[in-house]
Amino acid sequence: MIVGAAIVPTTPLLVPGATVRLPSGLARVGDAACAALCALPQAHAVVLLAADAGGTDSPAEAGGTDSPAGVSVAASLAGFGRADLCATVPVAGAVARRVAGAGGRSTLVGAGFLPPGLAALVLLVGAGVPVVPVTVPRCASAGALAATGAAIATAVRDGAERVAVIAAGDLSAGLTDRSPLARVEGAVFWDEQAAAAVDSGRFDGFARLGPAGAGRVGAVGWAPMMVLSGICAEAAIGMVVRHYSAPRGVGYLVAQGA
Repeated sequence: MIVGAAIVPTTPLLVPGATVRLPSGLARVGDAACAALCALPQAHAVVLLAADAGGTDSPAEAGGTDSPAGVSVAASLAGFGRADLCATVPVAGAVARRVAGAGGRSTLVGAGFLPPGLAALVLLVGAGVPVVPVTVPRCASAGALAATGAAIATAVRDGAERVAVIAAGDLSAGLTDRSPLARVEGAVFWDEQAAAAVDSGRFDGFARLGPAGAGRVGAVGWAPMMVLSGICAEAAIGMVVRHYSAPRGVGYLVAQGA
């Protein structure tokens, strides 16, 4: 059963030890993310949702989708120059098999070395609980992503395990002149709509933002959060926004629900 859910940003700077001192404003994001993760009910496994790297509708090939007991995944920040920040964590085999069966072409259980977004989530969660890392296609429709989430929730509900879900919470990357995409017109309003939709539980409003709009403003968390919306609807979980800010010109959303 799904016992709780959280949304946290995947910036590697939030990983403990990534920097001696967090840049201005990020400490508040980190505190909020830590509080949201700590508030999750005790679980046997954690499903992690992050956008794929390629932005295509089709999942890439990867091994381990059967995820038998004993399979592990490696999370590392080597791509950010911190190969020392790494962990190998077990995959929750039974839960992963159900998730893979429910996901169809909209999700893929990762194996081996994880892409950056999932690696950051694993390192934020820590090595104490088996994980089910899932990549989500950025270009899929809102309906397809929400349906995948509902199917995952239904499949997990059939098992005896207590499962928590954590989705990437990275919104617009074009909020200011210093943002990765520089300033994108309408990005601030896009983030306001996204945060309000999550906080109110009206994920239909979040769905209307769409993959094209998310792509335009560089919101890589939109697709994972759409999958989470389907999970929350099926599992009757309400989300509440705990924090939103953009200290580095990227919108960081933190939310939690049970």
